[in-house]
Amino acid sequence: MTIKADVTQVQIGFLSIEGLMSENGDFGVGVPQASDTFSFPIKHASRDMKALLGKDFQFPKWKTPLNSKAVNVIPLDRWSDLSFELALKGNEKAIEIGRAMHGLSWHQLFADAFGIKFEKEERQQLLMTRMATKHDFRPLTDMLKFHGFVEPREYARFIGAFQTKLGIESGTRDSISIDKLVALQGAQVKLTTLMECGFNPWQALSKI
Repeated sequence: MTIKADVTQVQIGFLSIEGLMSENGDFGVGVPQASDTFSFPIKHASRDMKALLGKDFQFPKWKTPLNSKAVNVIPLDRWSDLSFELALKGNEKAIEIGRAMHGLSWHQLFADAFGIKFEKEERQQLLMTRMATKHDFRPLTDMLKFHGFVEPREYARFIGAFQTKLGIESGTRDSISIDKLVALQGAQVKLTTLMECGFNPWQALSKI
């Protein structure tokens, strides 16, 4: 018997993927959608993904509104494995998704997308703020370089002092609360703006 599945957009902060939910309540991602997300050549996508998931892995086939024929599907518990393996190989989208999803559950986001409610709004706010914080970090380091920072230890010392001032321990950016993330994002933007206005990095930091 062919398993039928519904499709919907699953939000990951500012990103989205087309997620599937089977008539049995299982979640997954179709190989064509995975190919599009991670920029796989569609002709050999199933073969290439199977190589990453292991020789014993078998694709279930689901019938979706997106295709007239049943498609190969990556079950959700293996989808995270695929994304992880691709991140290790340098796939930029997989790296971006992995960073956004750190500490969060794929199952929760798929349940949100299909109307099985948890704390959907709070999770999406956390994802979007986390991604915005990472996006705003590059202009900050660019300004440090503009003000003469060269050695990695200079950056590390300054960023360490900056995070300490905000009460954020080194290496915990991906696990801090939404309130601290919001504070971090605002402080990064303010710090960058102060340096753009002519304050040197340490002068700018004293005003945060």
